[in-house]
Amino acid sequence: MGTAAVLALITGGAAVTALVGLPLALRQVPRNRLYGVRTRRTLADDRVWYETNAYGGRCLIVGSAVTVVIVLILGLTPLPPELLLPAAVAALVVPSLVAAVLAVRYAGRISP
Repeated sequence: MGTAAVLALITGGAAVTALVGLPLALRQVPRNRLYGVRTRRTLADDRVWYETNAYGGRCLIVGSAVTVVIVLILGLTPLPPELLLPAAVAALVVPSLVAAVLAVRYAGRISP
């Protein structure tokens, strides 16, 4: 897979991640067991659910923007082909994991 294809694929993944986060950030996703930050606290209380998932959705959107910036930098940096794919995947995965950890930690700080 060429450099442009790898970077386009990762950018597409960032766009999908942002689109997944948008309804959460806009508080449009009701409590459920499939989509959103699901912890005992978020599933037990609507206020905690919406506050946590709005925060988590915003974190996903910011993480997606960070991914796009990193992809732009990777596109301008001459990397050996064997390093490009792992670096690009890390650029997508790490911000998403950070967003998830931040959201779960945030859920623990909200009083019901």
